[in-house]
Amino acid sequence: MTSTPPRSPTPLRNVLYELALAKPAPDAALVDEFVRHYPEYASDLTEYAIELALDAIAAHNEPIDMPATTTTPGVSRAMSRFHGRLHAVRKEIDAEAAEAAPAVENPFAKLNRPAMRALAQRLHANTVFVMKLRDRLITGDTMTEGFLRRIADELGVLLETVVAHFAAPAYVPRSAHFKADTKPEAGEKQTFEEAVRSCGLTPEQQSSLLNL
Repeated sequence: MTSTPPRSPTPLRNVLYELALAKPAPDAALVDEFVRHYPEYASDLTEYAIELALDAIAAHNEPIDMPATTTTPGVSRAMSRFHGRLHAVRKEIDAEAAEAAPAVENPFAKLNRPAMRALAQRLHANTVFVMKLRDRLITGDTMTEGFLRRIADELGVLLETVVAHFAAPAYVPRSAHFKADTKPEAGEKQTFEEAVRSCGLTPEQQSSLLNL
C-alpha cells in the first residue's frame, strides 16, 4: 500500500507575501483563513497582519474594519493591540520619511499591488516572483540579458537602472516586518533559476522565464 507523500512546506516568506497581496489591509477573516491553511505559521501570520493593518491605518489615517464575528480568540486578542501600537508606528513612519532616499533606485517601488499583479501576468509569472525581484532577492548576474531587458521595457526604465537595482543588497520594504530569524539578508539571495523554480510556477511559466 502506497502512502501519499507529505505536502512540501511553503516557505514562510512566500506565505507572508501572499498575505500582503491578498487585501490592501488584512482583516480578521483573512487572517483566520491563512492560519487554517498554514497552522504552522499561525503566530507569524498574526504578527505580520498586525503590522500590515497598522501601516494601512497610519497611511490613510482611518480605522480598518476588523469584523469580530469571524475571528478566533487568538486573532481577536492580537487585533486589540492595534491602538496601543499605532502611535509608535506613526512616529516610526515620520522618522523614516525624514531619512535620505536610498542611493540605488528601485524601479519596482512605484508599483502598487494591482500593478504588481499585472506585471506578473505579462511576465507569465506570479506575484511572489515579482516581489522577489522588487526586494532584490535574486542575484542579478545570474539573470539573462534578455530577462533584464524585458524588465527594463516593462518598467519603462534604462537597462542600467535595472542592472544596478539587482546588484544592490537585498532588502525588505518597511511594511514587511519579518522576525529577526526570518528576515532576508543580502547573503540569502537566490540565483535566477532557483527563484524561478521555487515560486510555485508551472513548468510552462518556468520555461518561459528561463528562456528569455
